[in-house]
Amino acid sequence: MSDSPTPAVNPLPPAVIVLFLIVVLSEIYIAGAEARLWGSIDARIGLIRQFSFMPEGFERAISAGLWIPELFWRMLTYPFVHGSLMQGIFASVFVLALGKFVGEVLGNVAVVAIFFSSAIFAALGFVLFANSNFPLFGGFPAAYGLIGAFSFVLFSRSEGLLSQQLMAFRLLGILMAINISFSLLQEGPPIWIAEFCGAVTGFISAAIIHPGGIRVIISKFRRGLD
Repeated sequence: MSDSPTPAVNPLPPAVIVLFLIVVLSEIYIAGAEARLWGSIDARIGLIRQFSFMPEGFERAISAGLWIPELFWRMLTYPFVHGSLMQGIFASVFVLALGKFVGEVLGNVAVVAIFFSSAIFAALGFVLFANSNFPLFGGFPAAYGLIGAFSFVLFSRSEGLLSQQLMAFRLLGILMAINISFSLLQEGPPIWIAEFCGAVTGFISAAIIHPGGIRVIISKFRRGLD
C-alpha cells in the first residue's frame, strides 16, 4: 500500500481555524443585519457595546471592590468584534499567519493560551497605562500576542551576537513603530499600548510554554552581556 502524498501546504491548526471563524461569523451577522435580513441595522455598534472591553467601567468596579463578571468576560470577547470589515480582515490575516506558525512550533493549545492571555493583559495594560475611556475592541491586541510568540521562537533559534539575535524582533518593531506614528498623527485612543502589552504577554507566554524557554532567554542575554 502506497503512502498518502504529503500536502504541499500544512493545514492550519484547529485553534486558529476556530478563532478565525468566530470573526467571520461576527462579520456575516453584521453584513446580514445591514442588508436588513435579520437583527438591527446598527448591529456593529450593538456588538461593540455588548462585547467590547470598557476601561472606565472596569476601573470603577475595581475601585469600589466590586466583582462584576461581565467586565472580566469582556476581556475575552473584545477581540472578536471590530469597528469595520477591513479591521476584521487585517486582524484575521495576522491570526491566520502567526497562529499557523505558533501552532506548528508550540502546539494547538498554546495558540489558544497565548491568544487569550494576551487579550487579557492587553486590556489590563490599556486600563493602567492608556488613561482612556474609549472602549477596547478588535483582534489586534491578541494578534500582537501571537507576534510576540513568533518573536520568541525566532529569538530562541537565533545564533551569533546579541545584536544579531535581536533581529528576531524586527517585525514587531516595525509594526509598533507604524502604530505609534499613526497614533501621534491622529487623534484617538492609544490602542498601541494594548497591542504592545499583548506582544509582551505573547513573548513571555511562549517562553513559559516552550520547554526551557525562560532558561534560553536568560542564557542568551548573559552571553550577550559577557
